[in-house]
Amino acid sequence: MPDVYGTILEAIHPHLGARAEAVLEEGLKRLGKRPSELTPADGAHLLKGLVYRELQARMRPEEARRLVEGVLAKIEGQGARLAKLEQGLKRFGLYVDWPEVARLRALVNRLRQSPDPGLLAEGEELLEALDEKMEEALLRQAKDLAHLEEALERVRHLGGPKVRRLESLVETIRQAQKEGILAQAEVERARSLALELRKFLESSAVKTPTLPEIIFETQETPPETPPQAETPSHPSDVFLTVEEASDLEGELVVDLEALSQEASQRILALEVEEEKRKLEELLSRFAPLVERATVSPLLAEVQALLDAGTPVGEKLKALEEAFQEAERNLRAEKRARLIQLQEALRLLSLPEEAKLPLERALQLAEETLEEGGYPDLLPLEEELRRLEEEARRKAEEEKRLLQEKEALVEELKEKGEAFRPLLEELKALPLEALPQRLPEVRARYAELLKAQGEEAALRAKLTEAAKALEALKPEALALGLREKVAEAEALLAQGNLPDLGSLRKSLEDAKAQARQEALLELSRLQALAERFRGFGGEGVLRAIAEEKGKPLPDPTPIARALEALKRRMEVKREELTTRLTAFFQAYARLEGFQSETNRRLKALLPVLKSAQEKLPRLGPQGLLQVERTLSQAEALLRELEKEREAAKAVLQEIRGEDLEALLGVFDQGRTPAQAKPPEAPSTMDLEADLAPLRLPGVEVLGYLGEALPLPREPLEALVQALDQLDKSLGQTRGPAAILLGEKALVLAPRKGRTLVALLEKTSLSAFLLELTS
Repeated sequence: MPDVYGTILEAIHPHLGARAEAVLEEGLKRLGKRPSELTPADGAHLLKGLVYRELQARMRPEEARRLVEGVLAKIEGQGARLAKLEQGLKRFGLYVDWPEVARLRALVNRLRQSPDPGLLAEGEELLEALDEKMEEALLRQAKDLAHLEEALERVRHLGGPKVRRLESLVETIRQAQKEGILAQAEVERARSLALELRKFLESSAVKTPTLPEIIFETQETPPETPPQAETPSHPSDVFLTVEEASDLEGELVVDLEALSQEASQRILALEVEEEKRKLEELLSRFAPLVERATVSPLLAEVQALLDAGTPVGEKLKALEEAFQEAERNLRAEKRARLIQLQEALRLLSLPEEAKLPLERALQLAEETLEEGGYPDLLPLEEELRRLEEEARRKAEEEKRLLQEKEALVEELKEKGEAFRPLLEELKALPLEALPQRLPEVRARYAELLKAQGEEAALRAKLTEAAKALEALKPEALALGLREKVAEAEALLAQGNLPDLGSLRKSLEDAKAQARQEALLELSRLQALAERFRGFGGEGVLRAIAEEKGKPLPDPTPIARALEALKRRMEVKREELTTRLTAFFQAYARLEGFQSETNRRLKALLPVLKSAQEKLPRLGPQGLLQVERTLSQAEALLRELEKEREAAKAVLQEIRGEDLEALLGVFDQGRTPAQAKPPEAPSTMDLEADLAPLRLPGVEVLGYLGEALPLPREPLEALVQALDQLDKSLGQTRGPAAILLGEKALVLAPRKGRTLVALLEKTSLSAFLLELTS
């Protein structure tokens, strides 16, 4: 194993000095290891974290990045790092519609052909981004699974092939979630089917009875016929047969106009909820295209409608088509631009070895596009401009050298015989020899001027050169040309003329190279900032766009802004950890209270437990997902707390004397024998008998005379009153329902006993259907 600690220290000490050891000591403390115990993986962790941040404060980000890449290559080697990329590609290769996978595939193919530290580092960053994206997608799938399981429980009693198909899809998704695999197609089919069944179930709810307080059904209902309320008073009071409709293989169409306003609103809410989820999926899938001119107006319209609670219908499909069209257009634009760049590079009058790096980069971009990715062409365009500028400067340099040669020839002609040998030598110099020989001729010319007593002319030339050098010096030093500046200053100090033309050429080359490196670094930072959309990344992306437009971009403030976002992300991670812990502790105290709110809250519990496990691995988008889900769960928890307190107050009121006096009017003729409950069956038989009736929304279920969380005396008095009413009407009573606000109390004769159920009013239809089946 290589000496990881020593290799890193040796590489960073020239740049950090004594601070290098302090940084590494801090890293060792966090890892809990000694220097000799550091593995290549530990070294990579330190280099990409603490060391890279420290280096960025001392040098340009692109220089820090190159240094880190070089050290990584030493401690890990190309083979081991490439093997990790290949393993990652195998893991994510199924998701061919992810642009990051396309880019990773193209990078791995290139790295198999030839090593490249820069491409290796890019591949590792892509793999990290894919890990984050996968965790976020699995979190969304966990939420989808919880939603589907809840929907399945709501519609399971309907039966039929659609419900069985939904059960099969949910089981497939559940298994995929356990294995850490995305079942995108199955999720879409299951959600569509669940929405269809939920809409039908909502549309088949029993209409609110017309009697203000109590409704009685005095006819025994045949098993095949749903319980009937009073004859509808207007055409919209309709009932649908759930069993018959659920057996249909085609789409279930619900006529909202034939339903009550309350049922219609519930169905519209279901549609809006599903459309919001689909929009979120579209935005995640087509994130790079949201600002395209053909997409943004329609996207704004869809978002406004959904925020207002209005279903968008076909507009959502039109938006998806607009995204797909924008994607095709983007690919066509990039392909056309690649062809232009390749042709421009081919025509460039430069040696082939100078054009080879850009040629390879263009080929890699083309492979990325073919694989389904979105290659960033801006750095390639900038590199082409740099090469074009280099070709232009080369031509200008040749022209300058020729002009300088001719000017020097004319100057030498005016001198005496002592200068003639130098004149003849200069005339004989070919163009290709001028860059190397012309400085030598100038130096010999200066010596001859001294020897011939023409110090004044030499001093004038030296003064002019010194002023020109002083003007070039600040920019040259900023671009790392310290050695060339020092060389020119040394020549001036010796009384020799420096080659300032060569220095100017080096300065232009360095500016072009610095711009190219800065743009490459900004492209890398842009990919990172994209991951922080919704988390403050939008401001960084705007700053990157502005920086790219400058003559010499500076990635340093962008890198610092992203580091600040990373720190903010860690703070958010800690905050969510604390909130999740507090949530589960609070829910444990309310878990036993049964209500519709608790049922909705229970559906979120698996998602939040999964989020708690994944929290250390989630990126910014995943943390935002967790925060949204947790905020929803916390609101439901507060509502559940209020419901529990309200239920306590209601029970206190039900036990009060006022209600007993109200129900006392039914006590006439009551005998102890009639009030005595029948002998209770065994617990096992009781549970088997009641199991089919434990539907979503049923809060209390049991037989009169058992230990129920309801006041026994008023219930017995009410049953007695119903018996007397049956006797007076000469009828055999079926189930009776009492409406108490949003709740319904059902009393039904069943196997010689009286069944008692307290449930949500929206669940009344399904409960009565199951009860009479």
